[in-house]
Amino acid sequence: MDKSKIPENKVDNTLINNELAFFSDRLKETIGDMSIRSFAKKCGLSEGVMRNYIAGKTFPSLDKLVLMAKVGNKELNWLCSGTSCNVPEVSRSAASSDFIEEFALIPGYRIQACSGNGDVNPAPLEPTKNLAIRRNWLILKGFSRDDLAIISAKGDSMEPTISNNDTLVVHMGRNKPLDGNIYIIRNGDNLFVRRYQDALSCWRLISDNPIYDNLDIPKEEQHQFEVVGQVVQITKDIGD
Repeated sequence: MDKSKIPENKVDNTLINNELAFFSDRLKETIGDMSIRSFAKKCGLSEGVMRNYIAGKTFPSLDKLVLMAKVGNKELNWLCSGTSCNVPEVSRSAASSDFIEEFALIPGYRIQACSGNGDVNPAPLEPTKNLAIRRNWLILKGFSRDDLAIISAKGDSMEPTISNNDTLVVHMGRNKPLDGNIYIIRNGDNLFVRRYQDALSCWRLISDNPIYDNLDIPKEEQHQFEVVGQVVQITKDIGD
């Protein structure tokens, strides 16, 4: 499936927790003498989101890291991975190389998959941002970055698993649905995010939020629906 067709996590906790702790220390140094509120405002973020980054509850996306490094007058590579920014200019290309070796940039699209009653999305778009994901996680999962894309969720029908505006990492190569997994489904111009169940002669698209009805798609109508890919990671911001 071509990525153009689609218009922070369930990862190894030990690996991520260690990295978040080190990142928190670097972020505190980046903030320096500024108040958390003032620093967050200059970065275009809420104080609550910034405090969650400091507490190690969540990890910012690449676009937010760029802003924080700029506001704090720190090198992006150092803020992300701990590579020293106080190095001779001749070593900076090596620092950039280290960042590229440690992180893969996954393209993000300004498109939402609805976790409500369906959302109309525009024609194919170009990527508008990138999300940095550790290559160790890709190796652990056996994923290729070329198979992944980033979109966001809209609505509350997949609560508490997926909330409104959560960032979704979608594996585009997984378009043959298996029981229990969550998929992005296209019907015409509508994109849905639902949990899949094979219910004998039909596809059952399940809403995790019990106030929403499930959708049964009989075999004779399944050709009208396209499985775009499987949701393999969910990234949340906690707070405003």
